[in-house]
Amino acid sequence: MPENEGEFGNAELAAFCRQFASLMHAEINILDIFETLREQGESAFMREIVDSVREDVEMGRTMATAFSRYPQTFSPFFISMVRQGELEGELDRAFDNLADHFESRLEGSVDSRRRREAGAFDLETVASAFQWLFIWVTALAAFCALGAGLVWYATAVGGLPGSALPNVLLLVGTILLLGVLVFSRGRKRR
Repeated sequence: MPENEGEFGNAELAAFCRQFASLMHAEINILDIFETLREQGESAFMREIVDSVREDVEMGRTMATAFSRYPQTFSPFFISMVRQGELEGELDRAFDNLADHFESRLEGSVDSRRRREAGAFDLETVASAFQWLFIWVTALAAFCALGAGLVWYATAVGGLPGSALPNVLLLVGTILLLGVLVFSRGRKRR
């Protein structure tokens, strides 16, 4: 259980989402799902949230709006996934995806609420922390190379076709930029 009763770790959120998705797959009424989740809730705070969300849904509010009343517990990512699931009519899939997300956070990275053993060093965690820095530096280098090549072409007087440097700058800049796009789109989402 997390130290603060207003926050849940990835394990608790994964279990909550997995139960919700399973009940949705079984085509159980949404209000009955909330009742079941309330009965199975381990903490008083979780039961309070489920009651509040159930009341809001009964009053005609969206689930995303109801969950957004607890920003310390449910992230904007969680809220947007629920909202998208409601819009598409696929809440079961949205909660399945959320459960997968929270479970992958347990398996693939350090949960911010879990303590690491003293002296433990996790290279993957360090690499993921600097991943976006590397992407931005590479993107900056790509734009600089492209800009230098284009400025060279724009300001050169006479005989440019024989000079290889602007062509190399444009080629390197393009390759770096494409690498950044492929790497940032193809990396594992966490």
